[in-house]
Amino acid sequence: MLRKPLCAVLACAFALVASPVSTDAAVEPHAPALTGLRAIESTYHQLIVELEHSRGGPLDTMTASRIASAARLFQDAMERDGGARDDLKTDAHNIVASLSDGSFSAEGSIRALQRDAKGSVIDAGDWDAGALAGSPVPLPIGTHLDQSSEGDCVGISVIKAFSNTTRGAAILKRVVTQSADGSVYHVSLPGAPANVFHVRANELDQYGKHDPAAAAIVGAMFLYFHKDPRNGALPTNKVMELMAGQLGDHARFTDHDSSPERITRFLMTHAEGVSSGRVAMVFGGKPGRNGEWTRGDGHAFAMIKIDSATGMVTYTNPWNEETTRTIAIADLAQQAAGTPADFELVTFR
Repeated sequence: MLRKPLCAVLACAFALVASPVSTDAAVEPHAPALTGLRAIESTYHQLIVELEHSRGGPLDTMTASRIASAARLFQDAMERDGGARDDLKTDAHNIVASLSDGSFSAEGSIRALQRDAKGSVIDAGDWDAGALAGSPVPLPIGTHLDQSSEGDCVGISVIKAFSNTTRGAAILKRVVTQSADGSVYHVSLPGAPANVFHVRANELDQYGKHDPAAAAIVGAMFLYFHKDPRNGALPTNKVMELMAGQLGDHARFTDHDSSPERITRFLMTHAEGVSSGRVAMVFGGKPGRNGEWTRGDGHAFAMIKIDSATGMVTYTNPWNEETTRTIAIADLAQQAAGTPADFELVTFR
């Protein structure tokens, strides 16, 4: 019986999994059932399983094909979620390359994936902030935190969007406590239950102003991702997943390849969820001269309300969270189409 070369089998594997997959599963009925972090975790586990099955034996063509397919599906899931997991994408790429050049190691591949999964909000587990030291913060959190550094916009807008929902506001109340003398805030994030972050009160201004507890949460985000707010923003998808953990499901709707009609349909689909507080949503754009949303990217806004009756959306700009702004759904959809200003949301369980 003739046997196909390994490279031919891998090429077939790519052909099976490389067909385009909708990145707007939150609105398209034919989209994958699993989206966001759930899809990433599912494909990550499948890749680990395939790698573990290859341990201790010869690497036949069928095993190599399954590993290559699993690696590609894992890459696709990360891409649909918005990227921002470069180390893991490199790991998956290296696995496929090693299958072709003969350098494949199941042990080495598993070690690399497990190493780089840390810090990527994967397999975080159940979250319980009950043992968090300190006293609860009595005031509402995240309702009026204003941006102070260029990189704060994503963290602040995600917190604002969470504060606009019943479940999200409850999460914000539980994630942060304050020391007896008020000098330190302790933060435990649902997507990183094994970590407790300690943010000093005298360091809060770099993470936002006018809401110290919310600024401490933003500070914990930067500590988790090992980033500096003066040197760039946080990845929106991973911040939303970090804040939701196992308590909500993240999804992303991309504007780049979308028409105004599809964006309008997406917003109308989630109008009731956002307005009733079941869905937290942020979206990208560019602040105008007066702080209003304008066509572009590089800045994050929090969605407050989508009114299907009036055809208007209400949102906030993190440079001044106390001021709400409105724009017609039709205008937002028309201007956002074809730009990288994506919509990202968490639906609470």
